[in-house]
Amino acid sequence: MVPSHAQTANDNIAQDTIQINDSNPILERQTLTGKWGGLRPKLREKGLLFKAGFANYYQGMVSGEGNKDFEFGSKFGLTSIFNGQKLGLWEGFFTIVRVEYNMGNSVNNRGGTVLPVNTALAYPGIEGSDRLDMNIYFIQFLSKTDKIVLGKINNMDMGNFSTFSGGLGMRHFQNNAFVGPPNGITVPYVFGAYYLSGNDKRDLTFAVYDSNSRVNRIGFKDLFQDGITFFGSADLITNFFGKKGKQGLAGAYSTKEVRNLNDLENFFPPLGNYIGERSNRWSLAYFFEQTLFTNPDDNTQKFGVFGQAGLTDGKGSFADYYFNLGVSGSSPFKKRHQDRWGLGYFYYTFSDGLSEFSAPTVPGIFPGVLVNDRESGFEAYYETQLTQWFSLGVNYQLLTPGVTEAFGNRNETVSFLGLRSILKL
Repeated sequence: MVPSHAQTANDNIAQDTIQINDSNPILERQTLTGKWGGLRPKLREKGLLFKAGFANYYQGMVSGEGNKDFEFGSKFGLTSIFNGQKLGLWEGFFTIVRVEYNMGNSVNNRGGTVLPVNTALAYPGIEGSDRLDMNIYFIQFLSKTDKIVLGKINNMDMGNFSTFSGGLGMRHFQNNAFVGPPNGITVPYVFGAYYLSGNDKRDLTFAVYDSNSRVNRIGFKDLFQDGITFFGSADLITNFFGKKGKQGLAGAYSTKEVRNLNDLENFFPPLGNYIGERSNRWSLAYFFEQTLFTNPDDNTQKFGVFGQAGLTDGKGSFADYYFNLGVSGSSPFKKRHQDRWGLGYFYYTFSDGLSEFSAPTVPGIFPGVLVNDRESGFEAYYETQLTQWFSLGVNYQLLTPGVTEAFGNRNETVSFLGLRSILKL
């Protein structure tokens, strides 16, 4: 996951001050519930803004061996934004509280896939108490271009570096390889601090956070007990052929000591004498995006190409090197300018210990596991905006799974088909 610029969808306060109007017919509202009888704009004027919505998924594996049942799952999200200045504190201070709750079931890890095919339902979880999580963080603007963020943060949200990918699986792509490419070092939910600076020429990000994931963990218990992760990124804003783009580099280093995955094959079956080498970890990544089309009458209607390539030390991480490449954005058709579409390809290679891992079948006890040296695939989606507050889309993924054989099923290629709807409340 590569956080890389200051103006993220996560905390762009300007985007969160949308004017809500329920005086028009219901199909023309920005949100389904409108002004709440006048209460919503009054709260906003006092510094309290609330945004809520449902993302719904109906998805199943349509080719390959294994469970092919289609599953229905949903994510409910509530974002509360508190404007410190309007609440009597000081200028430039905001508090963000995000609550998310997953319901139903998902198809993640079916067909031998390692990376979640549905990121939204993978985090914070889909079983029991793991379904619910909350992020709380504070933003202090130092200027129009610089700010500090402190608290528990969704790294994938903060890391939505591209206009044409990201979106937490609720916009654009759904596979984790596109939403927030995992490298085994930067974890999805973190507790720490970010410094972000961005202008029309460049973006800079520096971060320090707990090396352990804070998914399903609220409070300060055990913070930084296993190590610290340092992160930095920088990108330059480009203007090739009069179209905006960016080119950037990012790096992370973690002091957390972990088992060296090169020695994983010595761990199973456990013999009682496993002494794995411990190692600190690092990752490097290059990322870019380039706008290809912009409607001259509406600069929000655009699409372009994006990509990211990264590598790790290959020892304390499941990933060795990886890349993704795609084209995504708004529909070019004037009458469907709010629709979104995308095509993408990703390729992940696993570190030596993981890719060489296999466990033989033990009749009646263990079905056996064979891990591939990579996971790769294509994803395509199209989403139509039926009203300002409701969209419906289709998603297809064709994948070479990372686990070739498990639980009696052997898969060289699997595919998933699904529907996604977004309801803004």
